[in-house]
This record gives sequence, structure tokens and C-alpha cells, in this order.
Amino acid sequence: MTHDLHATDLTLGYADNTVVGNLDVTILDGRITVIVGANACGKSTLLRGLARLLRPRSGAVILDGASMQDMRSVDVARVLGLLPQSPVAPDGITVGDLVGRGRYPHQGWFRRWSAEDDDAVAGALEATGTIDLVDRRIAELSGGQRQRVWVAMALAQDTDLLLLDEPTTFLDINHQVELLDLLTDLNRVSGKTIVIVLHDLNLACRYADHIIAMKDGTVLAEGPPNEVIDAAVITEVFGLSCEVVPDPVSGTPMVVPRGRHHARKSEAVTT
Repeated sequence: MTHDLHATDLTLGYADNTVVGNLDVTILDGRITVIVGANACGKSTLLRGLARLLRPRSGAVILDGASMQDMRSVDVARVLGLLPQSPVAPDGITVGDLVGRGRYPHQGWFRRWSAEDDDAVAGALEATGTIDLVDRRIAELSGGQRQRVWVAMALAQDTDLLLLDEPTTFLDINHQVELLDLLTDLNRVSGKTIVIVLHDLNLACRYADHIIAMKDGTVLAEGPPNEVIDAAVITEVFGLSCEVVPDPVSGTPMVVPRGRHHARKSEAVTT
């Protein structure tokens, strides 16, 4: 099912601090969009605004032609799922119970837990490699295990739009790639629209159809990775001196930081 999600003249902030100002953003339906940028540039704030967790100070977030602020929470949750940064689980809750909470938007006043719900939870646990943890308490898990369980809960919600804020946090490189492969499968097989905030630029370039590069609460550049990511953009966004070369595996841009201690051999000073 296709969905229109976009923000118009969006301003977001906390207390007296404006973080995102007068932003226009369109999420491409059926594609993977990755948001990148330096710390405190507004990436997570934008994602919270798109998910209706943060009320706009001005402007609007539009979902399928309606302002999200005017929609019922349950109606939004049936279309859009969110994995926030550093989520907190209730004390004593088990993995199975937490992942099962992803099915709540599909429960009506008279609808009880069904075989469809069982299948959705089991599929999410299997996809994230957490099915063996189903009876464990969240507090007993490692950081990486806990993160995969939160991803499983988001998958169990089974929405057409999925927003994830730094979902690879606490994961080793193998599980990072597995998770991003899984999200790509969901996009290509099921047509889900996926928006991810990532810190790893090279993984962002590999997996994104569309990149949004942010700086100081604004969009500095956006488009396909091969058209957007170059050394000038990376320097502007991150203040990083680098080279951008083709990834030997995917052919997408690969960012190679220069640093002060690793000049190319041809530039090295011999003694």
C-alpha cells in the first residue's frame, strides 16, 4: 500500500531550543531513506517529528493527506512504526511480552489475540535471531541482544512505514549488516518504506536509495548516494577531511577519513 509522508515548513525543538527550522522533507514511498549528519544536527529530532512524538512549533507533518496532529494515535500506529533511540522497557518484562506489544495497534475493542498475532511475533523473533530469548527478561540481556529485541517489536507491528533511530547501536558489525539486509528484504519483498538514522556513512551509502544529509537543523543535501556523497559534502556536514572512493563490494561511495596520522604513502615525510 502506498503512503505519502512529508513535512512542510516544519520547526521542532525542546523548551527554548529550536533544533529543526522551517524544514521541507518528503519521504520517498517504497524506498529506503537514510538520514546522516553530525551529532546534534537534528536527525533524531526530525525522526521524532515525522513519527508524531514531537509536536511541531510550526508547519506540519502530513500523512496521506492529513495532518498527523489531527489523527488518532492508533490510526497512525497502524501505518507507521518507530524504533526510537534508547527505548526503555517496563521492569520485569520478558522478550516475548515486549515483542507482543508491537501488535497492540491491531487490537480493537472486541478483537482478541489471534493466530495472526502469533505469526507476526514469531516471524519478528525469527527474523532478528531472538527467538531463543523469548522467555528471558529484558534486563538480563546484553546491549546487542536488547537492541535486536526492540527491532523485533517494531517488526511485529507490521506497518507499511518503518522509522528507526540508530538501530545498529550496540550491534557488532555482523549483526549490523544482518539487520540492514533484513530491512532491505522488507523493502524489496514487501514494499515497506523505511527511514533510518545512521552514523556509519559507508553503510548508509550501501543501503540507502535516498540520503538526507543534515547540518544545524537544515537539509544540506539529499538524493541518491552516488549523486550526493562526495568529499565536499562530507567536509561541510562533518568537518572531516576525507577522500570518497568507490566501495569495492557495492560500488557506492565509500568515505575514507584522512586523519592527521595516516597520510597517503606518497605524501608521507621520510626521515
